Amino acid sequence: MSIIDRSFIGAGSIHIQPYDHSAPLLPIGNVSEFNFSFEEDRKELKNYLGGGGNRNVISRVSGITASLVAHDFTASNIALALRGNVTATTTTPIVDEDQDSHGLADELIPFKRLPDLSQSITVKDSLDNTLVADDDYALMKSGIKVLEGGSIDDQGVKVSYTPLKADMVQALVESGREFSLFMEGLNDAQEGLPFNIRVHRVKFSPVQNLGFISDDFASISLQVDVLADTSISGNGLSPFMQLDLAQ
Repeated sequence: MSIIDRSFIGAGSIHIQPYDHSAPLLPIGNVSEFNFSFEEDRKELKNYLGGGGNRNVISRVSGITASLVAHDFTASNIALALRGNVTATTTTPIVDEDQDSHGLADELIPFKRLPDLSQSITVKDSLDNTLVADDDYALMKSGIKVLEGGSIDDQGVKVSYTPLKADMVQALVESGREFSLFMEGLNDAQEGLPFNIRVHRVKFSPVQNLGFISDDFASISLQVDVLADTSISGNGLSPFMQLDLAQ
């Protein structure tokens, strides 16, 4: 009988969707690592009749976790990492948005939304006098910066601008949200032989670290609890996951 080479180098695309299927199955993006870990609850009955060893052993899997490292800083991935939600904002112009000010040089006054710098921006003081760009303030990517010798004081300003289209992530407002996970994989060591992994029910834990300033490409390390899906029943069917491996 000949031995068939089944060496493995995995690659592929990981998708998730809410467990209740209220949204489509969408890709996470570029993922460099995807691993499963199994915790064992092991009970041993020692052999007390002499000679050592065990008389019997019972081993049960007490927990299943998964970890993945994502490299696309999308709003949805950041929301997974921070147990947040995502809201798509509009580009409706904003008129006379109130902003606090102290009137100090180099003070940054960020707008409530990211401004579209290609559109007109109007800044007025508390008396509705229009302020002048490059004399009273400098435009920044997030708002304006107070210039020394300008007319911005400690009474606040009003800003009118058109916001950029953006995704807004509110952190730590979603707890216990459940997902289904699907990997569309291929084995690079076997000319792209396909495989699939279905993980029926998972929860994401908040990340331990999430860096936003770095000399290297950033990553998001996500930890996942794999839970039993009680809706799956039948002889030989796993409530946790299913793997389909092409021959």
